[in-house]
Amino acid sequence: VSIARGINDQNGNPDRLGLQDVNPIFTWVRLAQRIPVRIHLDHVPDSVTLAAGMTCTVTVGPQSRSQKGHLTTWLQDHL
Repeated sequence: VSIARGINDQNGNPDRLGLQDVNPIFTWVRLAQRIPVRIHLDHVPDSVTLAAGMTCTVTVGPQSRSQKGHLTTWLQDHL
């Protein structure tokens, strides 16, 4: 068992860092529609490591006090 912060496309050359080798067949999951966005986080706690290629879900709607910081809180709880 290994844990990595990235994956390596099976058709590419093996990565010297030993990234996970994932077969690029997606019959087991429905790929979501993806659009590029820029997100600015005011504060990222020292205990949270962000890496290129990570996935997140962004909720867009009216700002309310209960939703402020929701993304940062989720990152703290799940990473």
